Amino acid sequence: MTRVLVVRLSAMGDFVQSLGPVRALHEARPELELCFVTQRENAPLLLGLPFVTSIVEHDRRGGVGAWIRTRASLRRLGCEVALDLQGNWKSAACAFVSGARERIGAAGPWRQEPMSRVLLTRAVAVDGPRHPGFLGLSIVRQLAPNARATAPQLCATEDEVRAAAAAVRAVGIDPSRPFVVVLLGRPGDPRSLRHVAITAAMAASRPVLVVLGPQEHGIPTPAGAVVLRQERGQLRTLVGLGELLRRRGGEVLGGDQGPVHVLAATGASTTVWFGPQAPERTAAPLAQALQHPQPPKCMPCEQSRCTHSHGPVCMDFALGQGRKVPPPGWLDRRLG
Repeated sequence: MTRVLVVRLSAMGDFVQSLGPVRALHEARPELELCFVTQRENAPLLLGLPFVTSIVEHDRRGGVGAWIRTRASLRRLGCEVALDLQGNWKSAACAFVSGARERIGAAGPWRQEPMSRVLLTRAVAVDGPRHPGFLGLSIVRQLAPNARATAPQLCATEDEVRAAAAAVRAVGIDPSRPFVVVLLGRPGDPRSLRHVAITAAMAASRPVLVVLGPQEHGIPTPAGAVVLRQERGQLRTLVGLGELLRRRGGEVLGGDQGPVHVLAATGASTTVWFGPQAPERTAAPLAQALQHPQPPKCMPCEQSRCTHSHGPVCMDFALGQGRKVPPPGWLDRRLG
């Protein structure tokens, strides 16, 4: 059996979108043994996925020692092929130090750091958008030409769904009925929801739960909001929450940020606000992407900091005002 190393270190949203191509590779070539290397923070998302046989966690804050440990772990796997689904120096280095004789990734123009292509043995020209799902699909098709484009799918255990239900019940929302989850995002991040969107979401007829991540505990929340605060190490709780929403017919509202991608990949109905980001580059395939009905000229800027004199006005629209963006044409939605 051929062992294949899949390299996708970060970021959370792009990492989730890369799982679709890996799933497609498994379905087209089930005889391959697929091993994964990713940052420690993302590793819990791989639990329960039937196509992942081994996981190597890379500590991005561990310095030289972390690289030595990662190299040793990768060498023990003995992978013959490495697929670099990220396209920067760190991901190419993981592929290189793994010892894989064949190292495949995107060609220079489609890489985050083009010169990192020198660590590969095969560079793939990508005929389509620079979406992590499509980039990944172009790369896995080097091993499985007939691999079908599909969306990522995260799996929650029954214990995780029960734990999510208990957490929702503890803050005063009935988990047996449909409810709405709103993810605000961090202040200063132009992808975060703005006041007009938050106010409209809070006025929904169904119960609304505001979910705050570990780095968002100190941000202001709407008056009277029901808040669920997540701690570090509780990423699987988010997967359980998404599965609970899917079963109850609930909904997720948020900006184009990692936690939203996690919830969307569980199959929960998800609507994503797009302002600085371009949907064709980062949209969760099965989520509904929305854009400003009268977008400013600077959109999309794809910048981490907004330079507009009035802030990220590209995000100033409510749920019912947004222009719906069609799903990506490259995705086979029948696989869902």
